[in-house]
Amino acid sequence: MPTVNVKKYDLERLVNMPLEDEFIEKTFPMMGIEVENIYEEEGEKIIQFSVNPNRPDYLSSEGLARGFRGFIGIEKGLPKYEVEDSDVKLYSTNKSRPYIALAVVKGIIIDDYVLENLINFQEKLHWVMGRDRKKVAIGIHDFDKVKPPFYYRDVKGDEVKFIPLNSDEEMTPKEILEKHEKGIKYRHLIKDSFPLLEDSEGNILSMPPIINSNLTKVTTETRNLLIDVTGTDKWAVEKTLNIIVTALAERKYAKIHSVEVIYENEKIKYPNLKEEVVEVSPDYINKILGTNLTPGAILNYLRKARMDAQFIENKFKVFVPPYRVDIFGEIDIAEEVAICYGYDKFKGLYPEIATIGSLHPLEKRCDFIRDIMIGLGFYEVINLMLSNEEVLFKNMRLDIKDYIEVLKPASIEHKIVRPFLLPIIMETVRINQHKELPIKIFEIGECINIKDNKIVETKNIAGAIVSNETNFNEIKSYVEALLRELKLTYKIEEYEHPSFIKGRCAKILVDNEEIGYFGEIHPEVLENFEIEFPVTAFEVILK
Repeated sequence: MPTVNVKKYDLERLVNMPLEDEFIEKTFPMMGIEVENIYEEEGEKIIQFSVNPNRPDYLSSEGLARGFRGFIGIEKGLPKYEVEDSDVKLYSTNKSRPYIALAVVKGIIIDDYVLENLINFQEKLHWVMGRDRKKVAIGIHDFDKVKPPFYYRDVKGDEVKFIPLNSDEEMTPKEILEKHEKGIKYRHLIKDSFPLLEDSEGNILSMPPIINSNLTKVTTETRNLLIDVTGTDKWAVEKTLNIIVTALAERKYAKIHSVEVIYENEKIKYPNLKEEVVEVSPDYINKILGTNLTPGAILNYLRKARMDAQFIENKFKVFVPPYRVDIFGEIDIAEEVAICYGYDKFKGLYPEIATIGSLHPLEKRCDFIRDIMIGLGFYEVINLMLSNEEVLFKNMRLDIKDYIEVLKPASIEHKIVRPFLLPIIMETVRINQHKELPIKIFEIGECINIKDNKIVETKNIAGAIVSNETNFNEIKSYVEALLRELKLTYKIEEYEHPSFIKGRCAKILVDNEEIGYFGEIHPEVLENFEIEFPVTAFEVILK
């Protein structure tokens, strides 16, 4: 989970009351925020919080203070944020990272506390909302140093120059990717063109998702901010902007102003801070929580969670603030009530019938297989069951139409239930390929498929080897070692699979039934996953 370091003085002035360390350590965990440490550094008391990734609005001292004020009851209900109209416009023709949302925040007083928090907040959101800038990238600029309207477009890598942030050398976009620290780190996110954000006078504000311009660097002298959020996921872009501007609006004197984004066929005014609505009955909440709360009590707890609600015909119409990205349905509202009711008030019950549990035979077999794989020198990884079309199918050169899709996914990156493990293993390789070679990993987990209009659940094992020397014979030897330890009578036959090199792939047959395959991963698959080394892999359905 991401950690947030907050200066105690800054938190106290945001909640407008002194806070004892003991009170902080007792109260914040009841909100679902762990207090990892409270320590002194250079005469300042610092609180280190551990925040669940589903609450990115808690990644700043402003968001933590807002939630805290509601939880202890000194400021209840839905926060109201006014957005003043402005004549600021942006014209977008960018195709590589097609979505952009902007806002202006005026009148904010930026001292050292605010500046440090703003920088840390930006980086935490890059990780939580942006998947390390792949999905969302954020730019925060000194608005007074540029002149609207703004333009968001793609350019070639050598047609313009600007000074990147924290540098004194003017560079082209291509040179930034080759020389600048951030350019080297994030150049894999740039494909064929270079996104640029510039003002009416040709001044470059940023090259998303790599680096801002030094021209618009924010300092303690800055009073008016321009926030831009760019990316490949419209929902994530818009929500990230909402999280930032509503947090800044918690600061004294800060006022939010709109920006109109003009696409070729569409105009959108940002930010959109309209609350979302979720309907839920008190009966449902009481059934889920095992409580007997009155509608009035439930309404009070919802207001402590910084929401509002109307109670009509035995149903709550709950208004969710625009910075919340984790509320999708009734169960989420019930969780908010539980938090504000107090987890310490729930009492555990012993079951009426005493039972003695034991592992399912298949789970015992999986434990045995784990021991085999670890003995063969593999490391186990554990991934989520949810992924997306790009990872599961497109990157693997597969054309699959029948799969299980989540109706209301929390993220576009996690909307399909995996039908097999190997694509997730490849994504794990992509993330960890900078580790020392060879890399040998495996995973055992559930997979869901559709066969003959029926849902079929299987337990699979998949593994991969990343090495300059790995080949078909190496992966074959490991697969056969596994099959022998499992005492299976098997046959191996040549096999063609889109994800593997032709002639370097085989299938595994047990009782003339195909249970798996292995081989050398196709170069196009490696390119799709941005993997720079040869990979061999296998997947087997466990009986």
